[in-house]
Amino acid sequence: MIDPQEDIDAYGTVRATPTYQHILYTVAQGVARLTLNRPPANVLSIEMMGEINSALESLEYRKDVKVVVLSATGKYFSPGFELSDHLGDRGYMMLEAFRRIFENMARIDKPLLAVVSGPALGAGSMLAAGCDLVYAAATAAKFGHPEIKGGVFNPVAASLLPRLVGRKKAAEIFFGGAGIPSAEAERIGLITRAVADDKLEAEVAALIQRFQEQSAAVLQLTRRALAGGADLALPEAFAHAEDVYLNHLMATEDADEGLKAVMGKRKPVWKDR
Repeated sequence: MIDPQEDIDAYGTVRATPTYQHILYTVAQGVARLTLNRPPANVLSIEMMGEINSALESLEYRKDVKVVVLSATGKYFSPGFELSDHLGDRGYMMLEAFRRIFENMARIDKPLLAVVSGPALGAGSMLAAGCDLVYAAATAAKFGHPEIKGGVFNPVAASLLPRLVGRKKAAEIFFGGAGIPSAEAERIGLITRAVADDKLEAEVAALIQRFQEQSAAVLQLTRRALAGGADLALPEAFAHAEDVYLNHLMATEDADEGLKAVMGKRKPVWKDR
């Protein structure tokens, strides 16, 4: 009998699932769901970020996962860091824990989808924007970096935000400290799509279904090509993508199956390997 704190992957391997206090974490049908769950507003404490890192690290070798969905309970996605964690030695721990989240996001080779149905500010804004895709409620969600009003800034955001929206726009966001509506966040490339609040759940469900219909192996390697080449010069990005294609993707059973299915005008039968 399987322990309720365990799950079984696509290959029949039983994996223990830790018990978390500040997040909800499940893996089923190719979808890993990581939900911020620290009432009342999902403030990111060091301990909570440790749990996020633990969940992400558990996904590194999960070959059956097709998409990781990051969302939150309650009215807020997250307003950012716990204020007391800025002070003393905890400041070092806070920044290390937050940086590790992005290192783990890069390492796991799975597409990441953030679903933002309420305000995402400071570290919360960066946590969402750091995902590959961000769907946000058009009215209820907003983004931004108000940290300068409290005499601080976010080092991860200072490094990553200019890469996402450009240096000039990043400077405006950082120095101004104002909130950014979802429509504006979509326009500047901070998020993927602003969706009418009452349609967000349905649009996200449809997107997740599209992921579930694809090969896990192909999705993971495509994500590796996209993410790994993003910060390289163009010749190195070409070389990286070609290496992933020729030496990894074409060695999978699913690449062979997909091409044969297209040529045979039939639906592919994925093996996720």
